[in-house]
Amino acid sequence: MTPPTPSSPDPEPASTFVPEYEPPAWYLNEGRTGDHVPWHSVTPAGPPEAPPVGCRICGAGPVAPVQVRSHQGLILLMRWQTLDGPFCAICGTALVREMTTRTLWQGWWGPLSLLFGTPFTLLSNLDAYRQLKQLPPPTPIPDRPQAVPGKPVLERPLAYVALAPLLWAVWLLSSLFL
Repeated sequence: MTPPTPSSPDPEPASTFVPEYEPPAWYLNEGRTGDHVPWHSVTPAGPPEAPPVGCRICGAGPVAPVQVRSHQGLILLMRWQTLDGPFCAICGTALVREMTTRTLWQGWWGPLSLLFGTPFTLLSNLDAYRQLKQLPPPTPIPDRPQAVPGKPVLERPLAYVALAPLLWAVWLLSSLFL
């Protein structure tokens, strides 16, 4: 028997099994032309992007890779918001103040939020604030404004709305156990 040549037909295939289903999406990568290409034949577009060097908001440096959180307690549900850094000292402080104030007046309005969600968020933001305070003043970049820190948290009236559910919780616990 002679080996097949390019002009001669291929020998009998070893298996003629054809799957009756579409392969999963993670196996196929649809190209721009609409052709299906197996994932293992696709070459990566290039090296992964380097982490940003400047602040996420204003582009200034130095920065700290912090997470700033906000928590909203709904009577039976909870809602979280997290913003990942890097942030410079000024923009990070502005975010911490804004999101902590929001947590103080919206975070206590549910039993699980009262016990777990809001205290965790406040402690996490305190840690982020400490990291940001250790940074030197940022070098601003022209045409990219920095965030305005505004008043400290305890000088904002909305921060004291937290006293209403806290006083209610203290009254409820004292009436149950006394």
